[in-house]
Amino acid sequence: MLQALRSKVGSWVVKILFVLLILSFAVWGVGDIFREQVSTEVASVGDRTVTTTELDRAFRTEIDRMRQMFQTDIDTEGARQLGLLDAALDQLISRHLYALEADSLGLAPGDELLLRQIREEPAFRNAQGQFDPVLFRRVLSSNALSEQAYLQAVRSDVLNSLLLEAVASGATAPQPLVADVYRHQAQRRTADVLFLANDAMPAPPEPDEETIAKFHQERAVRFTAPEYRALTIARIAPEDLMDEIPVAEEEIQAAYEERSAAFRTPERRDVEQVLVQDEDTARRIAEAARGGAPMGDAAQAEGAAVQPLPDLTRDGLLPEMAEPIFAAGVGEVSDPVQSPLGWHVFRVTSVTPEVVRGLDEVRDEIAADLKRDRAADRVFEVANELDDVLAGGVTVPEAAEQLGLHVTTLPAVDAEGRNPQGEMVEQLPGLDVVLDRAFRLGEGEQSTLIETREGSYFVAQVDDVVPAALRPLEQVRDEVVAAWQAEQRTAAAAARAEELAEALRAGGTIEEVAASAGAESATVGPIDRSGNGRGRIPEGLVDRLFEMAPGEVATAAGQGGQVIVRLAEVEVPDPEADGTRVAALAEQLERAVASDLLAQYSAALRSSHDVEVNRGVIDQMYRQD
Repeated sequence: MLQALRSKVGSWVVKILFVLLILSFAVWGVGDIFREQVSTEVASVGDRTVTTTELDRAFRTEIDRMRQMFQTDIDTEGARQLGLLDAALDQLISRHLYALEADSLGLAPGDELLLRQIREEPAFRNAQGQFDPVLFRRVLSSNALSEQAYLQAVRSDVLNSLLLEAVASGATAPQPLVADVYRHQAQRRTADVLFLANDAMPAPPEPDEETIAKFHQERAVRFTAPEYRALTIARIAPEDLMDEIPVAEEEIQAAYEERSAAFRTPERRDVEQVLVQDEDTARRIAEAARGGAPMGDAAQAEGAAVQPLPDLTRDGLLPEMAEPIFAAGVGEVSDPVQSPLGWHVFRVTSVTPEVVRGLDEVRDEIAADLKRDRAADRVFEVANELDDVLAGGVTVPEAAEQLGLHVTTLPAVDAEGRNPQGEMVEQLPGLDVVLDRAFRLGEGEQSTLIETREGSYFVAQVDDVVPAALRPLEQVRDEVVAAWQAEQRTAAAAARAEELAEALRAGGTIEEVAASAGAESATVGPIDRSGNGRGRIPEGLVDRLFEMAPGEVATAAGQGGQVIVRLAEVEVPDPEADGTRVAALAEQLERAVASDLLAQYSAALRSSHDVEVNRGVIDQMYRQD
């Protein structure tokens, strides 16, 4: 369809149709721009405004930060649902509130402070660590910022920092509070533990048919087969088209010459280096080494040392160092060479010659690359042809046969890619994407073209839908009986665990109670609040353990059995014995207090300045078409 459109776009008839189409947009859509003044104000803060441009830039920054933090992609709608848009708006409103307050207090940073702030910004420093005006302008340009706008932003940031530092400077964490929080966080506990395996319970009797049938219905989810679909999938992949793409010998020759550097492995050298700070010392070391003294001895006599420099290439060296190193033969010692680091003396210890792969050696590799590149372009063309063919009402198998495409038939597959036997079906690149789309279609429907990250295209047709259904009892009878017996043993173990817990509460020793039930016993701990050292104690029982008094008993289901714990000992740490951790905790609490102060301060500013948010404009900015 796209190819056909391209082929006809030069005709006068089509041009006239395009003019009419454009005029219709002007009448029905574009005219609205002139009939209605679009607001660019998303919020007002006193006499200041937050514009759509400011909000969008701040919102995009939050999205980028989230992507980098979690190494995952996130779209605009997903970011809004996570609250990133509201967070960006709140930050902008707070910034304006702080600026208003700074103005009312007469705060104004001097030019010298602003210049120092800009010069200390790492993004504007060159490789030597110096402020670079050219780099400064380049960074601003790449971020669509003028110097005036950036200076204003820096001035605002400095003002905000001065204001907020003044507010937060009084934040302190009282020592009694720090000590109490430390004792709470660092407390550790030891427990006596019994583990009663579910399998240790006597096997329950064989259930009757009525019990089996009832259990089968009550636990239907456990015995329900997922929805299966029969799919026909047509694939267009670059590798499927490579064989039909010719490559001339002249093209291979031209590509070889163009990519000659990729077929060349440069010469490499292992070198010994002595680095000193004056030329005379370097010359004495070079002369001694040429006279037969080992480099190490020659260097040591001058108070220097030999540094091995393995696997050097000419491209990886400073020009003044590359020439003498690659001009010397194995065992030869260079004349002293000066660089920004000082004076060098080199001795070549080994040479790995340059290797150049000839055309005959890489001909097949180059041809495959050329075919792959052209196949990627051809895939797009075939995808358009497939789109046109399917638009004519044919089925996916018919379209695939017409265009000679690879077809995969999946008689029954669930949404996770497994067949009714629980095995993974044929592994196609991008199958997860195809299944996700296919399970949103109805029976007999076709998907639109699905593009994968690898550059392939798929189209799926749903041939049949088998709804999720409870598997018949006769098919899963053994599974049902086994599950019922397992539940009976688990219930019996839980009841027995309560009896053992009562015995412990009555004063029985852990060894006596364990022996009476054939249970395992152990002393576990010390355990911290994060669960470190908990052994077989279930994670959910750790919090309960830190609520108990010594001697108290609790039970919980664990992995494969029941766990009974009795708190044996509480270890309360001494804050004075762990000064490093207490100091870190004090800083953490001070930051928390400062954060609370700033939150209260921001709330107070909002109450003293008029803040209005235009939700209609915001919704219009990010509405879903």
